[in-house]
Amino acid sequence: MLALQLLRRNWRSGELKLLGLSLILAVAVLSGIAIFTDRMETTLVVQSNSVLGADYVVRGSQPHNPDWEAEAREQGVSYTQSVLFSSMVFAGDEMHLASVKAVDKAYPLRGQFEISQVPFAVDASDIQIAKSIPAPGEAWVDSRLLPLLHIQLGDKVAVGEYELRVTQVLIREPDNASPFSMMGARLVMNMADLPQTQVIQPGSRVDYQWLIASDSALELERFVSWLKPQLNKHQRLQDIDSAQGRLGRTLKTGKQFLLLAAVIAVLLAGVAIAIAARQFAERHTDQVALMKSLGASRTRVRSLYFGQLLLLAVIASLIGLVLGELLQRTVAASLQQTYQLRLAAASFYPYGLSFFSGLICLVCFALPALWFLPGVPPLKILRRELAVNLPQLWLQGLIALLAVILLVVLFSRDMQLALSITGALLGVVATALLAAWGLLSVSRRWGLGLGGFWRLAFANLLRRRGQSLVLILVFAVAIMLLFTLTILRTSLIAEWRVQVPDDAPNHFLVNIPPEELPAIQSLLADRSVRPEPIYPMVRGRLTHINGEETTEEQRQISNTLRRELNLTWADKLADDNKVLQGHWWDQWQRGQGDLPGVSVEVKTAEEIGLKLGDHLRFSLGGLELDAQIASLRSLDWNSMRPNFFFIFEPGALEGYSPTYITSIYLPAQQKPVINELLRAHPTVLVIELDRIISQIRTIIDQVSDGVLLVLWLTLIGGCLVLLAAVMSSIESRKQEAGLLRALGSPRRLVLGSLVAEFAILGTIAGAIAILGSEILLLSLQKFVLETPIQPHYIYWLLSPLVGGVFVSLLGYLCCRPVVTTPPAVVLREAT
Repeated sequence: MLALQLLRRNWRSGELKLLGLSLILAVAVLSGIAIFTDRMETTLVVQSNSVLGADYVVRGSQPHNPDWEAEAREQGVSYTQSVLFSSMVFAGDEMHLASVKAVDKAYPLRGQFEISQVPFAVDASDIQIAKSIPAPGEAWVDSRLLPLLHIQLGDKVAVGEYELRVTQVLIREPDNASPFSMMGARLVMNMADLPQTQVIQPGSRVDYQWLIASDSALELERFVSWLKPQLNKHQRLQDIDSAQGRLGRTLKTGKQFLLLAAVIAVLLAGVAIAIAARQFAERHTDQVALMKSLGASRTRVRSLYFGQLLLLAVIASLIGLVLGELLQRTVAASLQQTYQLRLAAASFYPYGLSFFSGLICLVCFALPALWFLPGVPPLKILRRELAVNLPQLWLQGLIALLAVILLVVLFSRDMQLALSITGALLGVVATALLAAWGLLSVSRRWGLGLGGFWRLAFANLLRRRGQSLVLILVFAVAIMLLFTLTILRTSLIAEWRVQVPDDAPNHFLVNIPPEELPAIQSLLADRSVRPEPIYPMVRGRLTHINGEETTEEQRQISNTLRRELNLTWADKLADDNKVLQGHWWDQWQRGQGDLPGVSVEVKTAEEIGLKLGDHLRFSLGGLELDAQIASLRSLDWNSMRPNFFFIFEPGALEGYSPTYITSIYLPAQQKPVINELLRAHPTVLVIELDRIISQIRTIIDQVSDGVLLVLWLTLIGGCLVLLAAVMSSIESRKQEAGLLRALGSPRRLVLGSLVAEFAILGTIAGAIAILGSEILLLSLQKFVLETPIQPHYIYWLLSPLVGGVFVSLLGYLCCRPVVTTPPAVVLREAT
């Protein structure tokens, strides 16, 4: 096979090595990122779903339909169930309104119970993973329940008409995404014991949960599509996004970043292959001219080169896949060692896509440069100075752009992300060409006033203006993409860290009686625990707006109209609250009717359609209270401090028997304070968020480290592009350097001029790159990641500096052999 023979000969002579290396490294980086991203995404979904206890949960006030189980078995979907309710739990003369969860076998489908023999255990040696659910007749209880009921492990507690023996302390449980839904201390029991308690009667307030999960995403989605129409109006289907919005947004953003990294790796790989292919085409004009002089037709020449490309693509893609697999296994092993996290197996999709992308890259980025080779006249053999018309850059760019769009869509599976990147790149290319042309024109004046190697460097830039423009564009695109990833990664990590600060309040104290408030404040002060602001709280429901009762349509839109809310009053505005419309109490004036004022959270007001001056009526334990909207305000729900949808003016709720609420931060070593607090004040409800915060923070850390590892993988692609760009012009530089050396120029002058030339190119490219990064970031932040738009001033200084230093270093490493080799050898090799 002639194509195979030509491929072997060209490889031995070094003609295809840069192109093959570019493709191998491109596929290796692409496959490494794609496979790792696929495994990371699957693993993080499973990890995050442990907060939910399953992949999906059907919640409702009625039990699930038994027919669902048969369908789930038929489609290969695992299932189990649990029942949540509040019930008085008795031990001797003591009692407590506990949050009881009855669980069935196979619970949980995701995550696990962590239990201990030590209340409030924090040491890993005291905590163990439960291998099953509580046995019939047994109960696992929250640490808080022991001091509340004055019991120890082995004692019995009564739930309704049935007694259970307490055998374990419950440290952490799945399905804790909504810790405020059941505020009493938790008790977990076996579902088989539930009928004997006789606590669930007609009309009881019960939350039935049917949990489903599957290792096959396709089977799970097919079953969920079947299940949704079966739900009645009392049931709703939840996943991690709807149950835990903050964690869901974090995972979504992390996934988008990983996809973005893979897309950028595609772009970098394509640029490297295009540069190497154009260089390969330029060096094969003589070979094509010889074949045509021997009678080879254009079709024959094209088929030979297409055959070489196809063979090279298959071989290089297979080698790249192997390297990518080894690369992602190394990364996965590092992640497993750090977090004891075993990544799930990858699907076939990233392997097939990575191999296919290698073929697309070589055909779309390399074939255009080779397609026009048959147009080389046979006379080229005799007249080496004869010009050869290679394809125009704009045509190569158009074909490459179409390939980029295809690969971006295939990798990201997100059309909005693909359009954002493509549109931003077109703008960047146009801006880069204009800016580079202007800067090169200005550099003519700068160069005239300089001496030594700087003058020679500027002269080289101006003499090869077209090539310099291409190099600046390539450098700018590569640096832009790398800086975009770096800035996004930094801002994402900062945003995630802000979501859950290290000193965020991790315990809520609820239902504090007014008469016990001074004693609780004194106890916390004695233990050096500083509470957040303490707020009075009254339970109430919004029933009327401007004299009209709320409609069913409004209640469907806003959850605040479907339940009782925590209402409060305050004279000072909290630090994380900001008045957007209207006035706070010190500047507010009452309108007609002398109604008390109320401040409304702005998003709630938008949902319901409230505006300043509207009259609201609340029902508080059967009593009615009218109020007038005085202001609309924003607040930070991530602050882990008490926050409220409605805040009344001081004194408006004093006659409605308020209790108090606050939040505190307790380090792990101070957990016994909770035990002491509950013994002295058993009516206070303590909501422990520290375990949930720890779980969320662990998942965020895993996403963050995964993002960092992907960034390092993409940097390899960036270095490959810069290396290919430098090597593309090395031949002409060898000839010039050989002539200068032959005419007596010292090595220092020649090498210094080459380094200075690349430093100028890198600095100009870096300046253009940060402009392009800001354009691309604006598009991504606005339309894809939905994060706050902000400039990055420090990178405006770093980008030109990094570009100049890094590109000049590459130029030095690549061009150093030119000045260390005798001029005669350099000139002979260059020709």
